[in-house]
Amino acid sequence: MKKLMLLMVGGMLLFLAGCEVTRDISIGADGSGTVVTVTDMSSMIALAKMSGKANDLDKLGDKALDTTISLSLFADSIPDLTADEKAFIRNGTLGLTIDPKSEKFVFRLQFPFTDPSQISHFDKLSSRVMQEAMKEKVGEAAGEAEGGGMPDASTDNYYKITYAKGLIEKKLDKDKYAHVADDEEMQALKQMAGMGMGNSTIIIHLPAPVKKAEGQNVSVSDDKRTVTIKSNAEDFFEDGASQEFRIEY
Repeated sequence: MKKLMLLMVGGMLLFLAGCEVTRDISIGADGSGTVVTVTDMSSMIALAKMSGKANDLDKLGDKALDTTISLSLFADSIPDLTADEKAFIRNGTLGLTIDPKSEKFVFRLQFPFTDPSQISHFDKLSSRVMQEAMKEKVGEAAGEAEGGGMPDASTDNYYKITYAKGLIEKKLDKDKYAHVADDEEMQALKQMAGMGMGNSTIIIHLPAPVKKAEGQNVSVSDDKRTVTIKSNAEDFFEDGASQEFRIEY
């Protein structure tokens, strides 16, 4: 299992931004709620096979890992976090499912929040939490794979994303987007986008009906309390503004 995990961690550090991501956000009437992000990295197992590691997979047989971890175990070991960030992380949990036989490699991060503005903190910290969890499960060698750092190749870095009472908005930073071609990690993501990778879905359960919903990728349920936003990295590179949205409720 460890050899396969190390290979997939190395791949994760390079391809994380190209995986399938589903984020489910539930907001209560008092502004508290939960955010659950499922990152499906099952393609890493296929990558292992294409990289000539099929024999390692065969040796694993039916071995699988399905566990849920309290993030209080990792909060203090993640470098360069503020006290508030550590306190926020401690309340979360991480689910990890790895099953080579079924070709499953899935992360499930869950955090509670007391105010919608905290969702943005989750967005910024999630990849660092995943990296630290992998180091704990596989060992320090996993953290050194591909240089030991998690690349920050996320399209979200090119937007101002607001979560507030009554408003959720994603707006393109046009000045920053004008230089996206100069970002080497984003250009690597662009290549993956051309292969159909990098799809994401956001599902938002609201405490009140939607008053106004704008955005070409936005759909609203019949009761106007659930908003679904689908996007992919390829559209981002064609037109960054295509992934903007504004939800008022």
